[in-house]
Amino acid sequence: MTYSRCVMILADGARPDVFEALLRAGELPHIARYIVEPGCYRRGVTSFPSTTGPAYMPFLTGCLPGTCNVPGIRWMDKTQYRSGGLRGLRSYCSLSSYKINADITPRVQTIFDLLPRSYNIFSAVHRGIHWRHNLTTIIRLWYWYYAHLTDRWAFIDDVAREKLTRVMAEDFQFCFAVMIGIDEYSHLDDPLGAPARARYRVLDDAVGAAAQRLQRTGRLAETLWWIVSDHGLSATDHHYCVNTFLAQHHQRPLYFPSVPRRGCTVANMMSGNGMTHLYFRHRDGWAAPVDYEYLQETTRGMFEDLLEEPAIDLLIARSRDGRVVVRRRTEEAILTERGAHIHYQARRGDPLRVGAPDLLLHREESLQQLIDGRYPDGPYQLAHLFKSPRTGDVLLTARPGYDLRLAHEEPEHHGSHGSLHRDHMVVPVLCSHPLQDIPLRTVDVFPTMLQLLGRQVPDGIDGIARI
Repeated sequence: MTYSRCVMILADGARPDVFEALLRAGELPHIARYIVEPGCYRRGVTSFPSTTGPAYMPFLTGCLPGTCNVPGIRWMDKTQYRSGGLRGLRSYCSLSSYKINADITPRVQTIFDLLPRSYNIFSAVHRGIHWRHNLTTIIRLWYWYYAHLTDRWAFIDDVAREKLTRVMAEDFQFCFAVMIGIDEYSHLDDPLGAPARARYRVLDDAVGAAAQRLQRTGRLAETLWWIVSDHGLSATDHHYCVNTFLAQHHQRPLYFPSVPRRGCTVANMMSGNGMTHLYFRHRDGWAAPVDYEYLQETTRGMFEDLLEEPAIDLLIARSRDGRVVVRRRTEEAILTERGAHIHYQARRGDPLRVGAPDLLLHREESLQQLIDGRYPDGPYQLAHLFKSPRTGDVLLTARPGYDLRLAHEEPEHHGSHGSLHRDHMVVPVLCSHPLQDIPLRTVDVFPTMLQLLGRQVPDGIDGIARI
């Protein structure tokens, strides 16, 4: 069947276990009726880093953050940075969020480029959309700021529902609507708590209202529906300050919101509070390349001390020969990309828990074999992110129960995401059309959707159609 239009709702922060429990209990009747029963429910793997913004891009471009060259919600371009300024620095948690579309690799096409009668509700990623169809261009940050000050994130979901229902009366090809409440109440309270669970039911009401509007106009049967999530969350009990650790090891950190600063030797760029990019200044300046071996020689055991910290789960870095080094405590492995394969070689232990010391994994095997492991799709995700020149010299991920931000976290987070851990990486994917009965990546939604709409899939994307 070919559909004439598509509605995609991004339930930011939705966890698969909560979704499944509520569906089994009959508490999401509209989602069950209009999406799951005619179509399917699947577990998918999001992109790393598993954080709002970069993890939206797979749905809208068919490309992972490494291909889009947007490796996190905060990052540094060392070739552009000049000491003491903001050039070459990004934090999409501020007005810089309006730069995210220009930051995406120019060759990457968005769904808004391909389907001109598209609408956007509350997504910062919307390159190519007609300005009249971006229903939250200016007001998005004002709504976000108001909700941040008052903790009334339910208000944002109410606005999204109203705008979504209104679009159903238009002659649209694609509508992308973000409902942020699950994520925000998971941060404020607990990912499994009552406030967050209540937002899943609000999501169900929004589906019901929009579907019934389409049904009244006789267009429901020809509409393709998706509900997707950009990441899960885990409960946070402890906050760890990476900046304090760096300062204790004779480094002078640059970080948001305390920029600009002169004389810094390292930039700490957090994403989702569960991971961070570290960018180190070479003795010859910021633009000079820095690799794992150089840092081992110049930081005098700093990585070993860092890996002993209870908050730190994985340390990942680019080696001098272009491979990726993965460390966990005393364990170490090397990742080498070979076309569609990733070669995983464990030097000590098995840091990514792939189950073998030496393994050549096809990109499909990385997904299908590892989705139930501690680090779903880990080898592929890590190797791919380092394709972006804006990726940090070193990546850190937090152990479950911890995040990597102590200061400037207002309000305090009780739930975090961003890491490679399964609680953050495995997400629900719901489609009103049957799909292959296998796990998928969120980046696969884009080509699958285009095929179901009878559209040509662009070349050079990372996703694979799963019909």
